[in-house]
Amino acid sequence: MYFMNKTHGGNIWKIAKENGLQPEDIIDFSASINPLGLSPKAGKAIKDTVPLLRHYPEPGADTLRAELAFYHNLPEENIIVGNGSTEFIYLIPRVFKPKKALIVEPAFSEYRNSLKSSGCGIEDFLTSEDEDFAPDIERLCSAMGKGCNLVYLGNPANPTGVLLSRKDILKIAAECLGYGAMLIVDEAFVDFVEEKSVKNDAILLDNLIVLRSMTKFFGMAGLRLGYMVAHKEIIKRFKDVVPPWSVNTLAIVAGIESLKDAEYIKKTREWLQYERPFLAQGMNAIPLLKPYPSRANYMLVKILMDDITAKDMQKRLLKSSIFIRDCNSFTGFCNNFFRVAVKRRDENILLLDAINHIFIEAQS
Repeated sequence: MYFMNKTHGGNIWKIAKENGLQPEDIIDFSASINPLGLSPKAGKAIKDTVPLLRHYPEPGADTLRAELAFYHNLPEENIIVGNGSTEFIYLIPRVFKPKKALIVEPAFSEYRNSLKSSGCGIEDFLTSEDEDFAPDIERLCSAMGKGCNLVYLGNPANPTGVLLSRKDILKIAAECLGYGAMLIVDEAFVDFVEEKSVKNDAILLDNLIVLRSMTKFFGMAGLRLGYMVAHKEIIKRFKDVVPPWSVNTLAIVAGIESLKDAEYIKKTREWLQYERPFLAQGMNAIPLLKPYPSRANYMLVKILMDDITAKDMQKRLLKSSIFIRDCNSFTGFCNNFFRVAVKRRDENILLLDAINHIFIEAQS
């Protein structure tokens, strides 16, 4: 019997209860969400829309779909909106009914959970620590010849932050086509490197699906909003299975206004431009840590001290109300890896100081 791995970052409710804290007092580095918060325009739209909550949401979130098409310069017929990209992760096995799938690991656990719940067999393609967890493209293409119907790939990868080039993605897609397989590229974090998206290719190819999230870049995890970009014939198949009123009214208006908020988008890109290098330099300056290169708003870190596991680090940091993501639940990791989100300067400094203090105490 398969037990679902439902361990995720961002469960401040559980952590607060277990540690006698208030959720709002936790500095959450475990979930990689824009620390600037919700777009001010989106926040105003939510308040203004409250009187409309007595009505059903717009079916299909068509107004938001049109705004997404304008934002990405894509045809509306190639986009479908859902209750977070996780909704599509669970619909994909229902639509394609695969017998076997290949997952590039380590990866988001809901790929595996959704496949297992549909009775699909799973092959793991483990990336190597020696290569900073970047997949060997030739080896990956060879691994597809095992009768896999679906291939799952995060880009940037979660939790490693590895970003593959468009050339590599298209090579994988072409290889998938040769085996009659569908390539699922999860671009939940690609908004931070939008120019690297393969969205324009997905609308032309009939075996490439791009999953997108508005949770991370646009800071609305609690509203649950995501979308899929694919060939129009694939989109038609999903329209037949998406539940009615899948996206609520507040999520629709927040999504529309977030996409229109050019100043917020600019500030978010500027924030990451300065804060990711700062946090990486701070981590590199701690001799007992090894941070890995990342193109996303988070980074993977390895603890080089045998006496401290990621779980130990998580527990000790909680004494300072800091919550990090222990990566032990990800396939392919041992107990000395953790992931941290990039946050505001003052919060990043608090994290670095707290980790330094833990190592000083451990060595004294």
